[in-house]
Amino acid sequence: MKRRLAALGMAGVLTASMLAGCSTGSKETTEAVKTESSESGTKEESEAGTTAKDSSTDETVTVKWCVFGDKAQDHDMVMEDLNKKLKEKINIQLEMDVIPQGEFNDKMKLASTAGEDFDLVFTSNWLNSFDENISRDAFMPIDELFEQYGQGIKDSMPEWLLDVAKVDGKLYAVPNQQVIARQLGVVIQKEYADKYGFDKTSLKDIRELEPFMDEIVKNEPALFAIDKRVDPAIEKEYEGLATVANNSSAYIRKDDPEATLIPATDVIEEQMKLDNEWYKKGYIRQDIATVTDNSADVKANRYVCSLSAYKPGQGAEFSSRQGVEYIAVPIEGSYVQSTSGIETMTAVNINSKNPEAAMKLLNLVYTDKEIFNELLFGLEGTHYTKTGENSVEPAEDSTYNYSAYAWKIGNQFNAWYLPGQEEGLWEETDKLNREAQVSVLRGFTFNPANVQAELAQVSAVNKEYFNGQFTANDIDAFITEKKEKLEQAGLPVIVEELQKQIDTWKSK
Repeated sequence: MKRRLAALGMAGVLTASMLAGCSTGSKETTEAVKTESSESGTKEESEAGTTAKDSSTDETVTVKWCVFGDKAQDHDMVMEDLNKKLKEKINIQLEMDVIPQGEFNDKMKLASTAGEDFDLVFTSNWLNSFDENISRDAFMPIDELFEQYGQGIKDSMPEWLLDVAKVDGKLYAVPNQQVIARQLGVVIQKEYADKYGFDKTSLKDIRELEPFMDEIVKNEPALFAIDKRVDPAIEKEYEGLATVANNSSAYIRKDDPEATLIPATDVIEEQMKLDNEWYKKGYIRQDIATVTDNSADVKANRYVCSLSAYKPGQGAEFSSRQGVEYIAVPIEGSYVQSTSGIETMTAVNINSKNPEAAMKLLNLVYTDKEIFNELLFGLEGTHYTKTGENSVEPAEDSTYNYSAYAWKIGNQFNAWYLPGQEEGLWEETDKLNREAQVSVLRGFTFNPANVQAELAQVSAVNKEYFNGQFTANDIDAFITEKKEKLEQAGLPVIVEELQKQIDTWKSK
């Protein structure tokens, strides 16, 4: 068993669905191929956009890439055209068979344990678990393959990004590039920002928004001042660890180089008091205690502000989706958490018969804009229309459109822009990632195996007290009671286990 500190079974949920289809092969065959791969290959073959073909054989190799998504009607048509280009560039063919997201976990586990021969596969902390696959020796260590055939990928990403895919110093996956750094921000309906004179382009502290929200409460009774989706008082200073259902068991201060653990009971008080204060001021909708789904009000633009994670281009994206104009205002301070990037990665199957070809293909898709965008958008004139050098508009009712999947099959920063996305968005996102503060625990992942019962009990307490801080008449008494319940549920045991694992991780 690898010494990876794995977060098994503690995942969140995202969206979408795409691929699998596998024949049989043996681990012994794979080992022989791995040995051969370490003795061949050149750096030149791995450069971005390379057209170097496999000089060792004239045979065209087929690479099977298993991801998740909904198979497009014209999938086979696009693959036929795309494979002509892949054959010309690297003498490799791509085979994709689609698996719905709901079936992906089970089918990939069965294929892996049965020793089936596929090559590339999507993995993460929430779907086709990276840590679970590592525990079963399901992924191939790819350090040598990456150095020989993945130089284009390596040159395109921040140095720290690969850390999340390493186990005992060995690389087992390639993280896909998308927005990785965490920064908070507020999107605001421009009509009301203009009406009440809100002209800030960034915030140092969320409380700078309060005078504007006072105006909304006073003058716009049919609207809600803010949809609060994150906890700004906590996120401004802390990184959460051992997190279940958005509730962390312990924290470290972002500015603490020693990563000293702080129990959740010592951190949550400020945020709960802020929530209670905002409710009493009318910023938070007054029926918050009973609302379980606010999607209809979001769609109807009843929230003037929305507080959530920020990303470049968010204002234009909101405007396009909501049908009215929004502006995005970031809150200063971007941060790369200990496991950021694990949400979307690509690994090489331990039973792959063609690991060199798999890495060559991944490198090409990751770095070649022509190949990447055909994989996303399909065929020009049939599935989309070019609206600029780097922008497209999908055909109405297009029968091929994987544009929403850019984040899971390579480097999203090479994707063409869609309507509603601002030119320069990807450069700004890459800049955000590269300039962010990086966690001192980068690469550490908590293994909850020894405290599953305590985590379940603590989660139950958090569920019991969910949103109660908003409406509490005596917030101090509410906080004291919740803290006591968390202690009784076993929070100190979780913190102790977390500290042991961090100490072990630091010692390696």
